[in-house]
Amino acid sequence: MGNVAIVGLGHAFSKQYNALKQTEDFTNIELCDNDIKKINIYNCNNNYLSLVSNSVIVATSPKLHLEMIENLVKQNKNIIVEKPIVTSQKELYHLQQITTKEKYYNALHFSFGLEIEYFIKHINLRPNKIYAYISDNYVSQNKIKKEALSLCGSYLDEVINPLSAVTRMFGYNVKYISTTKKYYPDDIYDYYSLSKFEVENIPFTVEVLWDNKPSQKYIDLYYDDCIIRLDSMNQLVLNLTTNQVLYFGLGDRMTNHYVGVFNDYIKNKSNYDISIKLHKELLKGVSYED
Repeated sequence: MGNVAIVGLGHAFSKQYNALKQTEDFTNIELCDNDIKKINIYNCNNNYLSLVSNSVIVATSPKLHLEMIENLVKQNKNIIVEKPIVTSQKELYHLQQITTKEKYYNALHFSFGLEIEYFIKHINLRPNKIYAYISDNYVSQNKIKKEALSLCGSYLDEVINPLSAVTRMFGYNVKYISTTKKYYPDDIYDYYSLSKFEVENIPFTVEVLWDNKPSQKYIDLYYDDCIIRLDSMNQLVLNLTTNQVLYFGLGDRMTNHYVGVFNDYIKNKSNYDISIKLHKELLKGVSYED
C-alpha cells in the first residue's frame, strides 16, 4: 500500500498509529496537524497539501472533512476518512459529486470491534429488536466541554458507530425513522439524542448521553428467549438472561478497531456504497439548524 499519512492527531491518533504499525502493508507513516504543541511534540507536517503519502487518513473535525477531501481528490490521493464523513445532506451530495469510488474509504471503526467480529462468526442470529446505548463524559457543569465541540454533537458523532456495527451484522437495508435531541442553554450542539431506525426491517433504537462517567457503549439484541449484549467498552459478548460470558476480547479496544479497519481497507480498497447509504439515512436526523 506504500506510505500513509494521518491528518489530525486527536484522541484516536495513538490507536490509529499503533494499528498501522501492526499492518505490514504500510511502509511509512506521515503525521500532520496544525496545532503548534503537536507539531513540536511529534515534529510533524503542518500542511496536509504538502504530504507525499499516496494514502491519507482524514481524522479532523467533520466540519473540515469536505474541503479537505476536495483538495485531496485534486491530488489523486487515496482517502480514508473518519466518521461522520460530513455534517449535512447538502455536503453529502457535494461529496458524491467530487469523490472517486475507488479512492474513497470510510473508517467505520466501531463496526470492527472484537465483540462484533465474534457475533458475526459464531452467533449470527437475527434479533426481534435492537437497542444501543452510548455514553461519554463530554459535559461539565451543564455545558458541552470545549474540547468536544469539534465533534458536532451527540447524534452526529455517536449514532454512526452502532449504526455501522448493526448494519455490518444484519445488512445495509437501513431506514431513518426519527430522532429527539436535548440541548443545554446556549449550547449549539445536542448532549443527548434518542433515535429510531429500521435495519432490514428490525426496529433499532440508539440512545446517546454525553453527561455520564464512566463511559458505556453497548448493543443489546433481543430474542424470544434471551438478550445478547455486545459490550464495546469491555469487548464482551454476554447473555444478559443467564449472565453467561460468551466471549471476552483482549487488547486495547480502539487499537483492535483500527486493525480491523486497515485490514478491511487493504482487502477491499473502498466501502463507498456502504458509507454513502449509511450517511444518507444518518443525516436525515440533522436539521439545517444543527
